[in-house]
Amino acid sequence: MINNIHVIELQSVGNMRDLGGFQAGNGKHIKYGKIIRSAHLHHLSETDQIALQALGVNKVIDFRGLEEQQNEPDKPMPDTEYFLFPVFSSTRIPVINEEFIKDMLHNKNSLIDLLFRQKEQMQEVYRDFVFEESALKAYHDFFQILLESDKPKDTVLFHCTAGKDRTGFAAALFLRCMGVNMDCIINDYLITNGYLKKRIEETIVKFQSLHIDDTIIQETKKYFLAQEDYLKLSFQTISDNYRDFQIYLKMIGIDENAITKLFDIYTG
Repeated sequence: MINNIHVIELQSVGNMRDLGGFQAGNGKHIKYGKIIRSAHLHHLSETDQIALQALGVNKVIDFRGLEEQQNEPDKPMPDTEYFLFPVFSSTRIPVINEEFIKDMLHNKNSLIDLLFRQKEQMQEVYRDFVFEESALKAYHDFFQILLESDKPKDTVLFHCTAGKDRTGFAAALFLRCMGVNMDCIINDYLITNGYLKKRIEETIVKFQSLHIDDTIIQETKKYFLAQEDYLKLSFQTISDNYRDFQIYLKMIGIDENAITKLFDIYTG
């Protein structure tokens, strides 16, 4: 089920992987089976539910906003705690689903406007991960659940909609806090694109039917993917405004004692 890049292959849930295996800053490795990232669990099948329970998942963190969560709620699993920690109070990141495609195909001007604004919008989102009050609270609460998941059989799964941006930043924060090499963090972040590529290509074909300049479409489609520059922008924003990553961690409630406990729980 888990290959050498820690991907977990399920039929009804995409973009899922175990964050175990990375070398941490204490010379040990992050344990497998303790922390998993994914896309949402709205379509979770009975077979895949059994698979997640076999992996030990007993806590699920949802970074989506209330509207997203209400529209496509996670399918509940028995003996599992669910936590809704919205990173943003409103939808800030385009979700490429059938409703989004339908809306865009019916409003060519909105689509063109979106394509032109996409890069700027995504840069703003990745800066706001660091600044926005709701984001600071969400990532604070995320780490608190990680700190409370100290029993050997505790396994935390966290997600947003596609598991790309809000989840990607959370995974990067955790791995950076654990002293994982930045190149490894970026590689994990970019694995998302393998999951998204097919859907984006299918969407682009539909957009091309509107006879929008193909140069615009081809240039902007990459902004629907995970971009290394976006993640680097978040960490540069931390550096520019907090001087040091450890100061930022303290802003979200993670001090030296908390980091020591995280090493105890998640490395071995």
